[in-house]
Formats: sequence, C-alpha cells, structure tokens
Amino acid sequence: MKNPKQMGGVLLVLLLGVATTYAASATIPAGTTISVRLADPIDSEKNYMGETFRATLDSPLTVDGKLVIPRGAEAIGRLTAVEQSGRIQGRALVALELTALNFNGKSVAIQTSAYQEASASRGKETAKIAGAGGVLGTIIGAVAGGKKGALIGTGLGAAGGTAVQTIRGTERIQIPAESLVIFILQSPVPVDAGL
Repeated sequence: MKNPKQMGGVLLVLLLGVATTYAASATIPAGTTISVRLADPIDSEKNYMGETFRATLDSPLTVDGKLVIPRGAEAIGRLTAVEQSGRIQGRALVALELTALNFNGKSVAIQTSAYQEASASRGKETAKIAGAGGVLGTIIGAVAGGKKGALIGTGLGAAGGTAVQTIRGTERIQIPAESLVIFILQSPVPVDAGL
C-alpha cells in the first residue's frame, strides 16, 4: 500500500493536469462557430415562436488553445420564428438561436446568429402547377373543341392545378433530434472556466 504522501502527490498531479487543460478565465470572441446537436426535435407544425429547446455542444470551445467550454455542455436556445405554410401560398419557416451554455454548474448567457430553415414558397409552386395545368388544359381543349375549347380547357387546367396544391396540403419543416446545427457567436462572451 502506498503511503498517504505519495497518494496525495499523485492526486495533486492529476488535479493540476485537469486544471491546466481549462483556461482560468477567457473571452470567447465574436464570430466563434458554435456547433450543437439538438436534444429536442423541432417541427413547424408543433413548435411555436418563443419556445425553448435543448442541445449539446458538439465541439469544445477553446481560446488560445485552452479549453473554455467542454464538448457535451448543455446548450439552451429558443425559436425566434415559426411560420406554417398555407395550402395555396406562403412557406414554412423555422428560425433558432442559442441563448445559454451550461457547464460545470455554471450558466453563460450568449447571443448567436439565427439558424433558419424554410420550405419552398407555396405561391410560386401553386402558380407553376396552375400554369402547367392551364397549358395542358389549353392543348386538350383545342384538340377537343377548337378555340372555344382551348379557353375552357385553360381555365379548367389552371383550376385543377390549384386544386392539386390544396389537396397536397401544407409544407412543414422538421429538424430531428441529433441534427447538427451551427451558430455564430454575435458578441464576445467572458467566461470564468476554472473548475
């Protein structure tokens, strides 16, 4: 059995080794990339603006080669925008930002850029489908009934294209749990990272 002095020396070396990997205090500069993995899924049909979400830091944050915030630290964010697409026009939109990083019993408030996902505009898509339906209706109408048939076919084709969009329903944005999402720090953050 080792004597207590040797054990104390080994423990001190281990503690000093851990302490030197962390910066005692540092400022994380603006422009730093913060990558996180979502813990909570995000869905434009289920979530709402102002709601919070959880994530974990996917890469450690370092300053001058020294660890400031470890990988796996909890990240807290909020939804800054949630919009649902309509059946005829509009688009689904989700925007997120990080507000805090929690580690070693501390919470550090942060401000990041927004991460945003949006579906295609339903208005443009409806116009394309209605337009294609109108062209097809014109051709069929012209073949079936000449000029008058072409006019009727155009209207019916366009209406049919719009009806297809209505039946197809709304677009939605879904960001599953474990998705990697990247934010940019907007302002410097002083951190007392000492253990």
